[in-house]
Amino acid sequence: MKKPAASAPRPTHPPAERGTRGVVPINSNDGARWLALADVALRTGATEVVVGETESLARNEQAEIKNRIRRTTEKVKRQSKSKQ
Repeated sequence: MKKPAASAPRPTHPPAERGTRGVVPINSNDGARWLALADVALRTGATEVVVGETESLARNEQAEIKNRIRRTTEKVKRQSKSKQ
C-alpha cells in the first residue's frame, strides 16, 4: 500500500520568477457585469425580456473588452515607437 504524498508538488518556477502571465485579478466593475450576466443566464425560461437583457449585457461586456484591447494596442504602439 502506497503512502499519500506529504505535500503537493512544487511549481517549476518560484512565484517571483513566473512573470505576469496568467490570470489578471478581477476588478470590481468586471465582477459586477459578470454577475449581472450570470443572474440573467440562470433564470428559468427564456422569455423575450430575458433574451433582450442577456444580449444587452453581452454587448456591454464585448464593448468593454474591445476598449481594453484598444488601450493595450495604444500602449504597445507607444512603447514600440519609443524603442525605435
